[in-house]
Amino acid sequence: MEQVRWAIIGAGDVVERRVANALQTAKGSVLQAAVRRNEEKLRVFAEKFGVPKAYTDVSQVWSDPEIDAVYIATPVVLHAEHVIEAARHGKHVLCEKPMAIKAEFGVEMIEACKENNVKLGIAYYRRYYPKIRKLKELLDAGAIGQAVYARAQFSGKSDHAASERAWLLQPEISGGGALMDVGSHVLDLLCFSLGRPQQVTALTGNIAQDLQVEDTASLLVRFASGCHASVHASFSTAVGNQLEIFGTEGKLTMRSIEDPELEWTNGAGEVRKFELPKHPNMNVPMIEDFIEEIAGRSHYLCPGVEGILSSNIMAAAYLSAAEGRHVTI
Repeated sequence: MEQVRWAIIGAGDVVERRVANALQTAKGSVLQAAVRRNEEKLRVFAEKFGVPKAYTDVSQVWSDPEIDAVYIATPVVLHAEHVIEAARHGKHVLCEKPMAIKAEFGVEMIEACKENNVKLGIAYYRRYYPKIRKLKELLDAGAIGQAVYARAQFSGKSDHAASERAWLLQPEISGGGALMDVGSHVLDLLCFSLGRPQQVTALTGNIAQDLQVEDTASLLVRFASGCHASVHASFSTAVGNQLEIFGTEGKLTMRSIEDPELEWTNGAGEVRKFELPKHPNMNVPMIEDFIEEIAGRSHYLCPGVEGILSSNIMAAAYLSAAEGRHVTI
């Protein structure tokens, strides 16, 4: 397959801001079709990006022989349905995060893709940030000794109620609030860096906003390695997007996950700084690697079996918060 011909399912705001351009500019990628139920918005989108096929019914993608892969960017409640149908029709799948509204649905998604011999990737694009790759390289090389404790935060003031992403505040569609939307990003980075999660204790609630979903979540996660991590996600704080990992022989610090800087402090207190800028369109490296995965030339960094790890943590966190106990994954 010289080029992968894509259809976007759910051509909304995130797709318009980054994903459509990435699918058009990534090496070996062709944006062939887009799906959106709102016919007028679909028409505008198709004209803006020059997409040759515009469908209002997703079944039109399943029957289109000129589509090799789909990028699923629908609300979370629809992820499992769309991934499973794509697999049944022989389409490779790159699915937006979080993987599914319930972790058990993620298992069904993985099995469906395996049974139909198609690739399944979850779009945790931050795994492809050069500074995240460097952080993992340093951890694996023992640069800070044994990882003992990690601290991660992803938050910011959000007014989703006034946007077309208001569905994020409807738990039956989104599955939850700040934890599912933004917390899932740092949970995935912790799984990428530290391995499999094992136990979760959590608090969730509404501190500054009266929403149907939590505006703030705080988690304590223990990984199979023994490392502990505290994780905070919120829709109501002014700023917060950090990751720090402490080990027996030093620490790794990101004062912002988004800027180019990674700081390594060794056991003697000596500091080394790395400047590792991300791609101008953060989705491009992820999409290019997924195309290489389809071709059999690479191993995509977040296949379904990895993407489900953060979903397992979130499911355990909501149960822990509801029942006031530790939950083993």
